[in-house]
Amino acid sequence: MNTEIEEVFHKALLSHNPQALFDVAQAFNELGENEKARVLMRRVILWNRIHDNEYVFGYDQLYYTTVQKRLNELGTNPQLVVDGKWGDKSKAACIAFQKSKGLIADAVPGTKTLAALGITSTISSSMDHTIDAAAYSIAKKAGAQIGMTEQEIQYVVSVAKGEGGYGNGWGHPSAKTLQESKTFGITGYEGVGSNNWGAIQGTGSAGTFPHVDHDSKGKAYLGHYKKYKTSEEGFLDMAHTILGGGPIRKAVGAAEIQQAIAQGNLHDAVYAQHANRYFELNPEDYLSTVVDNYNKLMDNTGWPKLLDQYGITPARVTLGSGILLGLALLGLLIFTQKVGMNFHHTVPHLARRLSAP
Repeated sequence: MNTEIEEVFHKALLSHNPQALFDVAQAFNELGENEKARVLMRRVILWNRIHDNEYVFGYDQLYYTTVQKRLNELGTNPQLVVDGKWGDKSKAACIAFQKSKGLIADAVPGTKTLAALGITSTISSSMDHTIDAAAYSIAKKAGAQIGMTEQEIQYVVSVAKGEGGYGNGWGHPSAKTLQESKTFGITGYEGVGSNNWGAIQGTGSAGTFPHVDHDSKGKAYLGHYKKYKTSEEGFLDMAHTILGGGPIRKAVGAAEIQQAIAQGNLHDAVYAQHANRYFELNPEDYLSTVVDNYNKLMDNTGWPKLLDQYGITPARVTLGSGILLGLALLGLLIFTQKVGMNFHHTVPHLARRLSAP
């Protein structure tokens, strides 16, 4: 069976049929082949579907399919079409379920809703790959509009991952935030769907929303944060905030930050941001998080390594690119050789799906 799964997986890697890839990824997930499911879902998301309005940034089709199936099993009426599209009917069913369990009825199937549905953490843990891939795809498209370099895009995405998971953090407030929110007459979930990639205050293209924040002494206060019409806008505003130098030295600080990023030096970029009061945390702790985020993103998105803790030299970049190219060519050779195998005799249904146009 393992050999059959490997054969179908390698054929899937060569497929140009996104719907078939999704079906195979779903089947692999159900078989417990979670890593293979994640790889295939990354390929689906990195195609053009990530900007389809029927999909919600932050989760992928496999995630929503699992939730839809479970809601149907629990008696949702009318039954949902299990297609991974989080439309009005799916949201209504989710809200009804959340109300029945005394949860915040926001149509967002977050950690507490998943637990109430009885969905294990397996599918949830796979989201880190697909969320990162989606964020990078959005950042690449938006960054190209204003001439951002690849290094700048990577840096902003690495920071955004830690600042709130590209806006997904608004849907998962801590118990402390929820409690403090009550004292200000809000729920704590107002930021859901705001497309705010970081804690950026002010008024955005879609208005504003209230949220609890803390001053430098740790005292809670009610802040007002930007809402954006699209995730691209949220990314671009965060990029402007991160690369713009901050409130202290402004253009001078911006030059330092951008120069450090151009040199591939995460350490100098983070410390330049700290000097300009972008954040108040210990810079070493902040740097550790950014480095960790960068490495996870590189693994999850496959982006080229252009940044490192203490800098990337041109020689190292060239060497790394050569190694990656060599591995890609080796992989292509192996997969091309496998095309000649008769996959229709191995896991027939999956093979037939991959063969569909």
